[in-house]
Amino acid sequence: MALTLEELCAGTEKEYGMKLIAGKNGTDNMVRWVHYIEGGETPRFLHGYELIFTTGMENQYSTWLLKFAEKLHEYGACGLVINIGPYVGDVPEDVREYCDKVSLPLYTIPWETRIVDITYEMCHHIVTDEKQSRSVAESVIYAINNPMKKEDCAAELENAGFSDSMPTEVAAVKITGMPGKTETAERRVKYEAIRRLNKYTEKHSVFTMDTFAVIVCQGVRADDFEREVRELAEGSEGVCAATSEVMGFDLSAAFGRARDTAKITASRKEKFNRYADMGYYKILMAAGRESLRDYCRECLDALKEHDEKNGTDYVETLRLYLENNSSVTAVAELTFVHRNTVNYKIKKIKEILGCELDQSDKLRLMLAFGAERLLA
Repeated sequence: MALTLEELCAGTEKEYGMKLIAGKNGTDNMVRWVHYIEGGETPRFLHGYELIFTTGMENQYSTWLLKFAEKLHEYGACGLVINIGPYVGDVPEDVREYCDKVSLPLYTIPWETRIVDITYEMCHHIVTDEKQSRSVAESVIYAINNPMKKEDCAAELENAGFSDSMPTEVAAVKITGMPGKTETAERRVKYEAIRRLNKYTEKHSVFTMDTFAVIVCQGVRADDFEREVRELAEGSEGVCAATSEVMGFDLSAAFGRARDTAKITASRKEKFNRYADMGYYKILMAAGRESLRDYCRECLDALKEHDEKNGTDYVETLRLYLENNSSVTAVAELTFVHRNTVNYKIKKIKEILGCELDQSDKLRLMLAFGAERLLA
């Protein structure tokens, strides 16, 4: 797990005279790294979740410190530490009020404290925690990829507090629609997930696997876990998520279910789903991927080939027709065409597929569209 500011700063008041003077509500922020900054433009190189130290050397006008805090918050810093001395004698009230307002933790250290000493110690804690987190994540990934050999990583997982006799909650978070910002989005999702789960338990691991952010957790009730994951997805642009549960640490199936449910959730432009609520999709998830491909080809290839050769949109028309309970009116409204046009397309679709689109045909084709979502 990543360190929170509260964890990183524990004991620093006694050792270094470091005091929290504002922004207390943000002390559960995650800390990625520690930086020493003096330049007004330098926050631009921040990646987010950094704790910033400054002496205020460039504090040449009355609003400098407030502008500096605003820039740090804009670029995603998790906190600010001011070295009180010749450049900043006291922190202005407007700076304190701003940090309280945006939950940006604001600390002070006395001039006698050497910044290099406190930042060195903090960076050491961050690196040590990151190594431990990676080690646990590697064990979880091994358990997912090697379900018949999970005993090989049992000791590592037990040392991290996980138990084979407890239910395990698993979530897959898919990040979409954010070209060029995937790494930043993955980090934000990871840290937000950890921040939320820390309220319940420290027995969790969050990592990236197969283009998904994966959350594995024990010691939290299923409904609490689902609510936190749902809120994470709903509060994040370009993110959707799904959850699954398994008894003990048999993770391979649980991850596969959460991953496939997240794929379906993304294809339907939804934000969150539970595997338990996926209905007939569960049958598709249990099938082999090659079998699903064969089934899709058998059901839909004739229609796809017609679309490609003639520039028609029969596949999309059929999908909308099935998803809207065979309502011609609904399809007409969604595609901005007349009802007669939709009726004509449905007639041609029946001819191309050689069927009447009775209940049996509709079920078969709905399954094919569902299989495509899993294969995407």
